[in-house]
Amino acid sequence: MQIITIVGKASGREQKLEVSEVDHTQNLLFWLRDRGITIASSCDGDGVCKRCNIQHGWLTCQMTVGEFLIQEPSGRVEVGYL
Repeated sequence: MQIITIVGKASGREQKLEVSEVDHTQNLLFWLRDRGITIASSCDGDGVCKRCNIQHGWLTCQMTVGEFLIQEPSGRVEVGYL
């Protein structure tokens, strides 16, 4: 089982989330929200507002959990708040 670590840039707090094989096909924005991680998105995942960005300017609404883990093998998600 893999782990995604959410890191708040402002607070330095970390939260670890377990990732199952089934989770790999889920949209990252909604997967994080379902686990209580607040990700800004005024367009609710349509990719228009670009507020759901994380490190490297990636948009959580435009990638799956699996795609994120391929791009970021450490599983580290940096958010401005936590």
